[in-house]
Amino acid sequence: MSLLHSLGVKFPYRWRCCSKKFSFQNTRMKTWRQRNMIAAVLLLCAVGALCSDDVKTPVCVSSHEAACLLPADYLNPSGPISKELAVGMKVIISLEGLSGSPVCYWIRGEDRVMTARNGSQSMVTSPLSETDSGEYTLTCDSNNAAMFSTTVILHVVMKRPTKPQLMLDGVDVSDTSPLFKCVSEGFPKPTITWSGNKDVDEAKMFKASDKRTESKISSSEYYNRGMMCCATNAEGQECSQLYDYDLQSSVMNKDEVSTVTLSEGQSLLLRCRVKGYSLTPPVWEKGGIQLNTRTLSCKPEKQEEMCIKNDSHYAVRMAYLSIRSVRKEHSGTYTCKSTNKTPKSVDVHVSDEVSLSAQLDETKIISAQEASSTCLQATVSYHPVLQHCSWETPDKKRTKCVRETWVTQHRTVKLCDPLISGDYKLHLEAGGQNETKTVSVCVVDEPKFNFSFNKDDDTLNLEAVSLVPANYTWMVCSKFNDSCETDSSWDEVPNAFKADSDVSCNKTIKSSVRPDLGDGHHLKFCLTNSIGSWCQSYHIITPPAVQYSIGNQSQDIIFLLKAGNITLFLALVVVSTVLIFFIKKKNFRSTGESLELQESRRHHPALNQTSCRYRNVSTTVDISEG
Repeated sequence: MSLLHSLGVKFPYRWRCCSKKFSFQNTRMKTWRQRNMIAAVLLLCAVGALCSDDVKTPVCVSSHEAACLLPADYLNPSGPISKELAVGMKVIISLEGLSGSPVCYWIRGEDRVMTARNGSQSMVTSPLSETDSGEYTLTCDSNNAAMFSTTVILHVVMKRPTKPQLMLDGVDVSDTSPLFKCVSEGFPKPTITWSGNKDVDEAKMFKASDKRTESKISSSEYYNRGMMCCATNAEGQECSQLYDYDLQSSVMNKDEVSTVTLSEGQSLLLRCRVKGYSLTPPVWEKGGIQLNTRTLSCKPEKQEEMCIKNDSHYAVRMAYLSIRSVRKEHSGTYTCKSTNKTPKSVDVHVSDEVSLSAQLDETKIISAQEASSTCLQATVSYHPVLQHCSWETPDKKRTKCVRETWVTQHRTVKLCDPLISGDYKLHLEAGGQNETKTVSVCVVDEPKFNFSFNKDDDTLNLEAVSLVPANYTWMVCSKFNDSCETDSSWDEVPNAFKADSDVSCNKTIKSSVRPDLGDGHHLKFCLTNSIGSWCQSYHIITPPAVQYSIGNQSQDIIFLLKAGNITLFLALVVVSTVLIFFIKKKNFRSTGESLELQESRRHHPALNQTSCRYRNVSTTVDISEG
């Protein structure tokens, strides 16, 4: 036996080898000879010397805790092997089916993560996390020769909580209301909460395993109202509810459900209640046949598929109907009755049919101001569970859907990140069925108007980028109007209105107008689309142009030029005449003074004595005149 252990052979207490049964119990091994014979036979059986070919070691089987990988199934792979695993699972690489004594390596990049040799039958990874996702290489050699090498791609993902199993517990405690028990699984392990903001301290939490959580709370907390338990982890939330019916009301309340659809294996918990100390507990019927409370009484030692539990609290009489794991035969109409009360019914459908549909607008147009506060929203319908929901943005990024909380069925899924223009895709998965919907989002900003004036043809040109369909036109304000601030001051330029019927998020619009089409040079361009209307004015200032011409001129210009020439000539003549007159007058006065002096000397000789002085003066005068 020690030899077998040294070879790495593991066996249970009972083996069937060569159609012979050996039972190993230490108390029955009385002699060393018997032990040696049994060990020898088992050794031969282990190496295949005595056993037939159909005797094999137990096959590796995948479970919710581990995924099994059999290299023998991929000796001639056509491509990489892809495996999706939940966070916390392990990978078991079994060497079953490989001949010889292979040595196998589990490699990531350049590093050998694990090695199986010396008769090891498998390699087991540690619990995986999201960082373990990636590409691996599985290589096996035998007798220093390569047997095969293949690529394995692991996708390690977190898993949403399973839909909680809601059932009764503690049904055997007398004079005490039963407990509600809520159980769910997920990666990472979910947290269970109860409706009504119940603290964790009020509910007893149990960690059944690394991925399974249980929680219990007294049903007396909810004796007069409905109840829901929800399991939540980083991937989302799933909820189950107590279907509660109040017979005090003759009509169905808004929280009372008339139809319930379940998948096989899910739980169902119904309750009806009536108020009154003297009243007997309500009774349940299925398909018009009353369910026997005695024969279907809930018992802790029995795991009944269906049971009934009566209870009372504060004069409220209650009847529970619990099914731990529904099957198709549990489908039907369940009716609760009480004396002098209106019965209430619920139709239960148990189905394994997969359905998935979504309604999403094909286009969505929003303003740039609303882009950061607007959510994309789709209406979904599915069965049994919406396992995957994500949005893909135009830049290829994936975002998990925003779902409703505290509901048993998600009806709407949203994306509330800031939106950009482009195609958004909604990816859904339920029961292995996939659905993809696309919505084209257009984020519209206020259009920018770019004006330019073409002097060559005297046109005003406009270019703008806008959402279409759109209408646009030119308006003109009269130059005789002192104010162009009121709408009544503007008139539409004839034949300037245009309608663009194309469908586009961003289209370049071009338009032009001649300023002389209107009565003035105050112009504005106006554009209207589904988001709003915008106008922008443009004031043209045209300086007077100086024209040079060597050809025929207009009569008005010729007349003005002639009149100007004549005026300039007359002005020149007048100035010249005045100047000549003043010059002549000055010369005449100088000549007269000289003649008068000579005449005085002739008649008065005494004046000659001073001639020298006067001569000096005269000389001075002559010089100054000269």
